[in-house]
Amino acid sequence: MTRAEASVRSKVVRRLQTPKGHYAMLALDQRESLRAMFPRDAGGSPVSDRTLRAFKQAGIDVLTPHASAVLLDRPYAVTATRPLGIAENCGLIVAADVLHQTTGRAITDVSFDELVTIELLHKVEADAIKLLVLWHPTTGRDQRARLVTRALDLAVNAGVASLIEGIAKPDHGQSWTSDSERHDAILSCAEELTSFEPDIYKAEVPGYVSGDVSQVAEQSAQMSAIVGGDWVVLSSGVDKDMFAAAVAEARIGGATGFLAGRAIWADTVLEADLRHALSTRSVDRLERLAAIIDSEH
Repeated sequence: MTRAEASVRSKVVRRLQTPKGHYAMLALDQRESLRAMFPRDAGGSPVSDRTLRAFKQAGIDVLTPHASAVLLDRPYAVTATRPLGIAENCGLIVAADVLHQTTGRAITDVSFDELVTIELLHKVEADAIKLLVLWHPTTGRDQRARLVTRALDLAVNAGVASLIEGIAKPDHGQSWTSDSERHDAILSCAEELTSFEPDIYKAEVPGYVSGDVSQVAEQSAQMSAIVGGDWVVLSSGVDKDMFAAAVAEARIGGATGFLAGRAIWADTVLEADLRHALSTRSVDRLERLAAIIDSEH
């Protein structure tokens, strides 16, 4: 990358950062996983698309004033114009992935969203795109390369930042044999995907074991050495009450922020007064996380 190109990328990334240059980013791009969080109706059916859209709008209205950027999906939150209610100083990240998933089940595959185009990104005034990639140890490398390359090309041509999210999965039909094997896979996933040089890498919390963050700082230092640039942690897979501690340890190891959803707002979907729950519990959590990321360590 030339010095001029690096300067351009630095400017587009800055639109996603806190004033101190870190990332306190809110994820609201969940789709079928979000639908599964809501109680089913009296007939046993999942909630409607309208419920998902209403929840995302409430999250935008209440939480984006406290976030440096918000991640939204095209089907339920991003249409032909910039979503209403995004706070002035909050960047917009558009999910460029189609998640192959049935309600209540894990994602089985990811493809590129053909409707996320340069034209759409300009119309909605996007600042970045995000692509989720499922990583398996011995299969799918060529497919991953095509997906990531396409996302990075779109970001460059649209003049927005690129964010690649890597999720390490065992080979099909297998399971991790130990926590150590999974930790190694998370680092190997990052090594492969960051070789394409996205602007930001989004990772599972390195070294995390349920209820235990003792390995996170050391594993995060290894992640920092691999990425060689900006990287943030996601909250999926981390106990809600442990996420702040995990972020603090990841920060010690060099993480530059977080892009999180469930740890901030997941339990609010069960509340009768959703906006009150978001404006109290969720705002408190988001502000605490942002303070951790912006603190000296």
